[in-house]
Amino acid sequence: MQIVNKKDSFSNKSIAKSAGVIAIGTMASRILGYVRDMIIARLFGTGSPAQAFFQAFRIPNLLRDIVGEGATNAAFIPVFAEYLTKKDKKEFWELANVLMNLMLVILAGISIVGVLISPVIVRLIAPGFVSDPEKFHLTVRLTQVMFPYILLAGLTAYGSGILNSLKYFSIPAIGPCLFNIFLILSALLLCQKYKIGASFSEGLFNSSFRYLSSLKKVWI
Repeated sequence: MQIVNKKDSFSNKSIAKSAGVIAIGTMASRILGYVRDMIIARLFGTGSPAQAFFQAFRIPNLLRDIVGEGATNAAFIPVFAEYLTKKDKKEFWELANVLMNLMLVILAGISIVGVLISPVIVRLIAPGFVSDPEKFHLTVRLTQVMFPYILLAGLTAYGSGILNSLKYFSIPAIGPCLFNIFLILSALLLCQKYKIGASFSEGLFNSSFRYLSSLKKVWI
């Protein structure tokens, strides 16, 4: 007769549950992202506003993947896990504070530089827009609106790394879903009055605020 260690059994169930939560969150995020793109295409068509939006979103979103989520998953989570294993919680939070400040400075710097050189960026990623001044200037304005997205998305990705290290998996899993939900709602509610830039900003700031608020509960 095989004896099953209850502790190992509980650990396996916990891992399976966490993996399930992450998988469901990722799937829901992908579906909502598809719905988001459909709604934006429906509201703004395939004309200049939609083209400007998707071009303006390219660079900030790419930098978010590299600087925010990529750096967090590759570097911070293993360090956090090691600190939690070998050191006490006080040292863990001291490290988290130092890295948070460093991330804040770096991402804020990238955002500011991006806003300042947005015309150059648009010329590089969408050279065909230069011949259409209205579309070009709209893309520049949207790029300037979206660059702070790097700061907020990077900080939320950092918060996700901390929460994952502390074995809080559900909140990071639904973070991308919240972003897509608020972007969809804000696009539906605000696009007619404030156009596409305000719709993106509203969804971004609402989802980031709710996501970081969840981290604050754990931090305190």
